[in-house]
Amino acid sequence: MKKGKKISDYLDPEWIHIFEIPGFSDRMVLIRGTVRPGLVALAAELSSSLSGNGPREYWPHVASHMRRRVNPPPETWLALGPEKRGYKAYAHSGVFIGASGLSVRFVLKDEAAVERRHLGDWIAGHVKEFLDWKKSAGGVLDFGPVHNHPEKTAGPLETEPALLGKRLAENKTASLDIGFPADFRMTVPDLVEQIRGFDPLYLASKGS
Repeated sequence: MKKGKKISDYLDPEWIHIFEIPGFSDRMVLIRGTVRPGLVALAAELSSSLSGNGPREYWPHVASHMRRRVNPPPETWLALGPEKRGYKAYAHSGVFIGASGLSVRFVLKDEAAVERRHLGDWIAGHVKEFLDWKKSAGGVLDFGPVHNHPEKTAGPLETEPALLGKRLAENKTASLDIGFPADFRMTVPDLVEQIRGFDPLYLASKGS
């Protein structure tokens, strides 16, 4: 473990219980007033540590959940994207906190049409390279089923690369949400290193 501040200096492990609160208003008050400031501070720290030291910029963003009116979010997150004005239309990295704990993920939403096609074509056309990345990363999980369904758990990313690549490249509603569970005791330098582990996927999404 590298020396430095820990994630728990920004995000209290006890905050996972906030996501067990059933009421929309009650949960949202605590997400916005308690969790969000911690994510904002951690996002700023990660952006400072990552930017200028990789293949892209890492602008800090934090989920606002402004479109939600009835169902409270099962998790919330910070995102590190290549553009200052937003992150959803681009491949991005994120740190997520919810009732099941903490996770570090690489996310490519369906809005990121061009990058989704690039990454899909790369995965389908470079199966060995993708499998080598997956092996070196170790224990890559598929968080896709978890994002809007808190009762589900992330499982191993087992989709055949050719099928995964084809789905991303050709299905307009396809997305990718993969990564690893994280420990609140992890140091920020170790978290930075884990996020940098997604660089090959980011470069592929850019057609590099």
